[in-house]
Amino acid sequence: MAIVASIALPAIAQAEQSSQQEPTETIVVTASRSQQALSEVPRSVTVIDQEEISSALRQSRSINDVLSMLVPGMGTSVHGNLSSKGQNNIRGRRVLLLIDGVAQNNSFLDFGQELSSIDPQNVERIEVIRGGSAVYGLGAQGGIINVITKMPQAGETQYRTKVGTSFQEFGSDSLTWNVYQEAQGGNEKDQWRFGLGYEQRGGSFDANGERLPSVNNEDDMDNININGVWNRDIDNNRALTFTFGVRNITDNDGWCPTGGDGANGVPAKAEHCGPGYSNGSIAAEGAKPNDVSRTFANYQLRYQDLGFSLGMLDVTGYWMTQDTETFTLAMKDNTIEASPVSYGHNETDFDRYGIKINVSSDLDWAGVTWGLDAEQQTFKQPNSVGFVNNTPDVEQFAIAPFAQFVTDFSMDTSLSYGVRYEYVRLSVDDFTVGNTHSNAGHFVQGGNPDISEWLFNVGVTHYLTDNHQVFASYAQGMSTNEALRDIRSTESSSVDGAIKPIKTDNYEIGLRGLIAQADYSVAAFYSESDLGATLKANEPGEPLESTRAPERVWGAEATLGYSILNNLRNENTISWQEGERKLDESSSWEPLDGTRIAPLKITSMFMYDARELGRYNVNFLYSGSRDKEDEITEGAAYAVDSFFVANAGMDYDLPVGTVSFAIENLFNEEYMTPYAQSERHNSRYYNAPGRRFHLNYEVKY
Repeated sequence: MAIVASIALPAIAQAEQSSQQEPTETIVVTASRSQQALSEVPRSVTVIDQEEISSALRQSRSINDVLSMLVPGMGTSVHGNLSSKGQNNIRGRRVLLLIDGVAQNNSFLDFGQELSSIDPQNVERIEVIRGGSAVYGLGAQGGIINVITKMPQAGETQYRTKVGTSFQEFGSDSLTWNVYQEAQGGNEKDQWRFGLGYEQRGGSFDANGERLPSVNNEDDMDNININGVWNRDIDNNRALTFTFGVRNITDNDGWCPTGGDGANGVPAKAEHCGPGYSNGSIAAEGAKPNDVSRTFANYQLRYQDLGFSLGMLDVTGYWMTQDTETFTLAMKDNTIEASPVSYGHNETDFDRYGIKINVSSDLDWAGVTWGLDAEQQTFKQPNSVGFVNNTPDVEQFAIAPFAQFVTDFSMDTSLSYGVRYEYVRLSVDDFTVGNTHSNAGHFVQGGNPDISEWLFNVGVTHYLTDNHQVFASYAQGMSTNEALRDIRSTESSSVDGAIKPIKTDNYEIGLRGLIAQADYSVAAFYSESDLGATLKANEPGEPLESTRAPERVWGAEATLGYSILNNLRNENTISWQEGERKLDESSSWEPLDGTRIAPLKITSMFMYDARELGRYNVNFLYSGSRDKEDEITEGAAYAVDSFFVANAGMDYDLPVGTVSFAIENLFNEEYMTPYAQSERHNSRYYNAPGRRFHLNYEVKY
């Protein structure tokens, strides 16, 4: 803060003579599936533009850090974004991740890896709807993160080249380097853009210089990203757009966790196990490394027609696929007493394909967006040792018609309301529970269980003045339970009732507006569900089980942005939440632990533009504590300690290109993420990384 102040003080006299600039109205598409001014949305919305994303990524290796810093109600970033457990909740409930409107979540088995499918260099902006939503259907209990990818611009071919590196002071093993090349161009008829990136990641060390485990996160891995878009303007009203993005993550080394004792607060240490190995398999007889590779791909074909007779027609066909593998694991055949250990790996093959049809029409009494979503999902999980598959092959069909209305009651008040009907059918063949489970060999008759639910939403926005709005909303959200986790551990003889929806009622009231050079928002929320779902391991090393119980979550959030000077801006957020569940009728309400409920989070960012002398930024994040002995959290499994982290960076324009330098965890804070503190899983209980330096160079030509 002292550095920023010393830079800013000479500019005060100049700022006093400057004139106030009119803010540009932000347009969002996620809240209602059609274009809508942010000030008219009766919900809490965070919009992260490309400049903010680029600035944050100069001092981070992960899109998770961007979301953690800028989105109130979202958990603090987890070290390594291969699994985002703890951060994939907003307001204590599961969030739906979309890429250009297409869901990335795996509803069969929730691995929490959907954020890994994002190539940060391909992102135009991110829209975050905080709180449950019925607009997009399955998965949106706690909110929606819609990642909107870049579109090309017509004109002479333009290129962008970016190279970068990051490292820690503790050893050369931490060295990471990356390169990205982008090109775009086209004419009035056809426009195109293509991007190709490669990153080789080193390891991480904590604030004490201790090597951190890399298994199950993106340390010691190579990333290859390919993305592109082609747009054909058929005429003034019609356009056809094809987009694709493929990201592959491959293991290049391995450091396994060892000696962790989460229950007694002993962090795991890192043991060099080599590429392709997991815990306990290194140097074991018969164990061979698996060349771990994970591929996330998205393909979309979109047709838009502004001259459609019923309004604007928007049709998107899509295919999303995730092919992932595990490291080499020790496996036992539980159908054989005293079974010898076999070494191999699991694989997952998850596909989602479907179509989304939107029509935006203007009626005399309302604007309406209506249409139909239909998709098919398939999932397989074979293994390399010849055991019966861990889970049966499964398919899921879903279809959902919807309609969303906006009616202006007066010049100052608008009402947003809608309905969605969700039908889901699961298809499972007869199967025998896989060899590695405790009930291995149990026969289960397959079937086609299904569910259907109506989801409603209504919200009102009222302009107190031209610059201040009050809003309130009610929205239902729904997701299915992890059906395969329940099916494979079942004692039932059939799959009837395997789909158990988690339906939430979400309430929110808030106020937002502009005061001179400042913008602000404040909101309070409450959500409840008859059947929530919390994953729990009864004993260390045991498979996770899903605990179903009535739940309620509540909290408050606020944001404040202020232009101190024309070239000095400050952005702040604060979010607080609590939650409880009731295990049975005779028990009292007990608090949800930190794997679901993030502690108090406060963030602050200062951004200063010194023009020819460069651009500077510094940001701070405070994560609070949750004491299990407090009255509200006495039922939480483990306490959570607070921590404070700061990052700083600068950009400087050279005669050709721009160079940037940043320091992550500026004060080398020793801390552990709230999720790791709460879960206390022996193999994931270790510190977050210490100080890291980032150096990048980017040129456009």
